[in-house]
Amino acid sequence: MRETRRHSTVLENGDLVAIVGGGPAGSFFAFHLLRESQRLRRPVDVVIVEKRSRIDPATQGYHLKGCNHCAGIISPRMNQILDQHGLVIPTELIQGYIDLIWVHGQWKNFRLRVPEDQRMVSVFRGSMPARRADEAPGFDEFLLAEAIRQGARLLQGEVQSISYAPSGKPILTVKTPSAQSLSLEAGFVAIATGINAGFSFDSRDQVLISSVKALNPAFLPGRSRQALIFELEVGEDYLKRYMHREAHFIEYGPKYLPLEHTALVPKGHFLTVVLIGKGIDEAVLPRDGQQIIHRFLQWPQIDRLLPNIQAAPIACLCCPRMTVVPARSPFGDRFALIGDAAGSRLYKDGLFSAYVTATRLAQTVLEEGIDRQALAQGYGRTIRWLASDNRYGRMVFRASQMAFSQPVISRIMYQSFATELKHRDERHRPMGTTLWKIASGTADYRQVLQEMFGYRSLRSIFIGAAVTLRNVAVEVFFGLRWGEVGRYPTVVPKEDLPTVKQLLEEKLGVALDRSPDCERIYTIKIHGTAEAIMRQLARFGHPQAPFLNLRFIEVRHIQGLPNQVGSVIRYRIPGLRLALALHLTRKVSPGTLLYQVDERLADHGKLIFNVTPTADGNSELTLYTAFDYKRGQSLPGRIGWGIVRALFPAFVHDVVWNHALCMIKEEVERHSGGA
Repeated sequence: MRETRRHSTVLENGDLVAIVGGGPAGSFFAFHLLRESQRLRRPVDVVIVEKRSRIDPATQGYHLKGCNHCAGIISPRMNQILDQHGLVIPTELIQGYIDLIWVHGQWKNFRLRVPEDQRMVSVFRGSMPARRADEAPGFDEFLLAEAIRQGARLLQGEVQSISYAPSGKPILTVKTPSAQSLSLEAGFVAIATGINAGFSFDSRDQVLISSVKALNPAFLPGRSRQALIFELEVGEDYLKRYMHREAHFIEYGPKYLPLEHTALVPKGHFLTVVLIGKGIDEAVLPRDGQQIIHRFLQWPQIDRLLPNIQAAPIACLCCPRMTVVPARSPFGDRFALIGDAAGSRLYKDGLFSAYVTATRLAQTVLEEGIDRQALAQGYGRTIRWLASDNRYGRMVFRASQMAFSQPVISRIMYQSFATELKHRDERHRPMGTTLWKIASGTADYRQVLQEMFGYRSLRSIFIGAAVTLRNVAVEVFFGLRWGEVGRYPTVVPKEDLPTVKQLLEEKLGVALDRSPDCERIYTIKIHGTAEAIMRQLARFGHPQAPFLNLRFIEVRHIQGLPNQVGSVIRYRIPGLRLALALHLTRKVSPGTLLYQVDERLADHGKLIFNVTPTADGNSELTLYTAFDYKRGQSLPGRIGWGIVRALFPAFVHDVVWNHALCMIKEEVERHSGGA
């Protein structure tokens, strides 16, 4: 029997395509539809109906007033897409360039570099906050202007309802700024209203949503979750000091305010804060917003990251809803929903979701048809992908939240991450790669979940667990206590070791051994001056020093002036004839100290402290330690030195100096008072 091919309803040349909403999804749809229709020689007339837009008489530019309810990060993946389409974000729109992403867990903090071939920036999406002094447009206006430049027309007004005309085409009832009502008959309608601007999925009595359900009874709005977003006016100098080219994601919250995800994004003079979690779900917003913000800013974790942030004025506050489950059947004959109105990737990169839904719908409209069946076959694949991706996303976030909110698991995760940095090349770090993909949103959640529980990641976690157990034993043995001290990464990535070593050689004018038995380099960023750090290093070996107070080993300054050539620090095990002396033999002002180790317990030993200023006005403390173990000439000698080597293996330095450097950081920053 011969198969009969169904004929789809197609968009005719010259047909009017109406887009409800001039946000990113609407602009992407218009841009792609017009560009592809020109390529295919199928002209269409595109009009964007946007209630927030206005024309500035002075510049003839289009401005979108109000808030866009977004953290405002343009992810690396989104930047690559913009580049592919020749869409260059104007410099004046970019509020900050992000080189580092920090992911904070209950026990440790993870520092992730943005790859050199990728770019991440922060922008304001709209005109808020009102305190902004610049007149630069928002990112959404930039996209809208590009759509208009491509050939779209802009109609200012609010779509109140959609229905079918006798011809079968949809008719939009539009209320203009002058309160007039006009009808707009279109060959196709794309609804890109989002879920926070008159298309609330949690208000079933909305006229527009009722219109859509009348057009397609199978349509079911997606589910959303409440978020709290606020802007703090902290000043450019403050952000440069504490968040220079950085974004922070905190994956847990205090007991009194249950949070699952917090984003801190610097933008010029302002800091954007996004809060998601049960503490926000259960709040009555915006009534409880001010109290939640106050409690959040009083959290010691925030005070440690951003000293005195409580004094910053709140520039604006909004309580948007975020889509967590996509809409069901968000399309029908001659219409479809795109962007947040259709669905969004869970918690990450809503702009990418807007782009994917918009471009896929444009492709379906031009190549497959505009009736419900054609849309279900073509565009429906994207909606199904989105729903599937979010199911995997929920599993990813449950797993990551458990990992980051539990101190033991968080520590294991960190040790896995740090061990990869120390021993593996950049391309072979499964834990680091997975963390980057979760934090940046640059991969589908299905891929992330597969990598999280893949062999390479599980192997890395197993190694991290073993290292954690070993390190905890070392801390207990030496009596190292953390208390409330922040735990920061001090590991230097494997690929950076030669560069750091070369810089130390050049600064000191000495040659460091090429392949010592034990060689370790650590570094930590400290919000303080070189002088303040040197004052702490002057306490090296002092009985009341906050660092290197070790059980079973006495570390004492026994000779000379602290931080001056001739100073001697002695390591001694009381009761045993085992002692080691560090002689300060070279100092390069303002912050480089070279200690030489005597030859009694080790050969060619060196300990170097180096303090260098950072671009944001802070300092970086680097520690280099290296030595060769004694070998012994006779059999008893070799056995004896082998025992010494077993008692003090190289990894002990990792534990002891990580603790010491974090203690030094804590002391410097506490005494500076965040100044």
